[in-house]
Amino acid sequence: MGIQEDIKPRMRWWGWGVDGHDKPIKPGATEILKSVCGMEDVHTPPVKLEDVKVNPSKLDADDIAALKAIVGDEFFKDDHYTRVMHTYGRSYPDLLRLRLGKCEGAPDAIVYPGSEDDIAKLFEVCSERGIAVIPFGGGTSVAGGVEAMRGKFKKAISISMLRFNKIVEIDTKAMTVTVQPGVFGPDLEAELGKWGVTVGHFPQSFEFSTVGGWASCRSAGQESSGYGRIDKNIVGLRVVTPRGPMDIRTVPSTAAGPDPRQLFLGSEGVFGIITEITVQIHKKPETMVFDCYFFPSFAEGIEVFRELEQNGDMPHLARLSNEKETDFGIKQLGGGNLGKTLSRYLSLRGQSTPCMAVFAFGGSKLQARSDREAFAMKLTGKGGVRLGPTAGMMWIKERFTSPYLRDVMMTSDIAVDTLETCTTWDNAVNLHNHIVEDMEAAGQKHGTPLYLFCHVSHLYESGCSLYFTYFMKEKKGEELQQWADVKDAATNAMEKYAGTCTHHHGVGQDHAPGLLVENGDMWIEFLRYAKKFYDPAGILNPCKLQDGPVSLRARYEADDPLR
Repeated sequence: MGIQEDIKPRMRWWGWGVDGHDKPIKPGATEILKSVCGMEDVHTPPVKLEDVKVNPSKLDADDIAALKAIVGDEFFKDDHYTRVMHTYGRSYPDLLRLRLGKCEGAPDAIVYPGSEDDIAKLFEVCSERGIAVIPFGGGTSVAGGVEAMRGKFKKAISISMLRFNKIVEIDTKAMTVTVQPGVFGPDLEAELGKWGVTVGHFPQSFEFSTVGGWASCRSAGQESSGYGRIDKNIVGLRVVTPRGPMDIRTVPSTAAGPDPRQLFLGSEGVFGIITEITVQIHKKPETMVFDCYFFPSFAEGIEVFRELEQNGDMPHLARLSNEKETDFGIKQLGGGNLGKTLSRYLSLRGQSTPCMAVFAFGGSKLQARSDREAFAMKLTGKGGVRLGPTAGMMWIKERFTSPYLRDVMMTSDIAVDTLETCTTWDNAVNLHNHIVEDMEAAGQKHGTPLYLFCHVSHLYESGCSLYFTYFMKEKKGEELQQWADVKDAATNAMEKYAGTCTHHHGVGQDHAPGLLVENGDMWIEFLRYAKKFYDPAGILNPCKLQDGPVSLRARYEADDPLR
């Protein structure tokens, strides 16, 4: 099934998404950021594209001729704009460097293969010529996963997978869809919707991320409570490695030893490039209805979530905000008199620091509403105040727009970042409290207090994911060090208090120090053996995953820390 071939990047070069979707910070949220973080009325836009610094390409005439012979002149790009667009992903350090025009490490060229044979030939040429290869999809990585690092090589190209944008087959009997990795989330869902089915994978990056990116980073969608994470739904893969192709057959399950799918899922292109993916699909619900509850505290809300999940009562979608996220959300999304009225009402109900929970129920109109009322009965006596569907409807409307807030904030010299972890239910509150305490202390070290909040984003029978968002005033010239100190504090707390170093953002470079601690020396050594086997010349995505830096200091503090 064809999706029109288009190799133009979908996002603006300096930030998230496209122009025209930035929304102003609401007065209530502005008041919080001014009082807590010291936000000022300033305007610091990104530099102009023509002022972005990019080093001259190191590819020689023979390199260029060899690459063009494979993909053709049309699908070889080394212009200033395209190189800038493929320098970074969209983490805070990435956005900071883009806005400052620091793209000296841009790839020397970008190539757009159209077939597996093209990829195999590119691997051969790059292995012979000592050219690093960085696979690139939608470019939404927030862990340094697509940055054009060279490692031991002097030259680097990005391989964009945007021409691999075909939906190969929709099988409504097996309930699977086979797609190429360059298919974007909205395009896939639009086609599946014609058949009344859905993958049901909606990460916050949904509008600008590709299926290949989901698979290579083990992403989790906002509706994973109902549909499951992407790695649980992938039943078949094709991968091209420098050693040769691998076709991992599509089967529901197998006991034939360790599952090779799991080696490539989350591998971020360091062993090979995924060229075809078969994913489980689901019947698309006729409608989705919402309900909202407020609990007296985050700890009490977490305990209710645990009971619901372990009893099999959790609906299609569920998320629980802590006290600060609830307050910020009411003031940013609700704002004005609506927020004040809600706060007064909850106070009268005995909730001075409420925590909001949003639930969604999918199915036919009758079934979804029936399930919502049955669920309400199960929450009777659990301390929640029911507020109806409005908050959920507001959230679903805005759920993909939050990343735009980073660009707005950074224009006001406010740093914004997110991070996530996962732990067992009995440890969730303890881990949450230690992460908050340590991150806030790291911010104070620079004299820049954090406004930090959290929500429970994904649920399992044994535990949950904790997703943190924080704001702090940037100190000119110290922005990366500020960020690294806060990030280190969070990562160290995760390591010390039994959390994972990431839940669904992948590893890239920024989580590589945590990967070593979490999985241990023997597993890292095994991954390095696998790397040597599949990629003997070591050209694929250098300095990522198992070969990433041992610390953020090693990653960012080079001669020029904004390099």
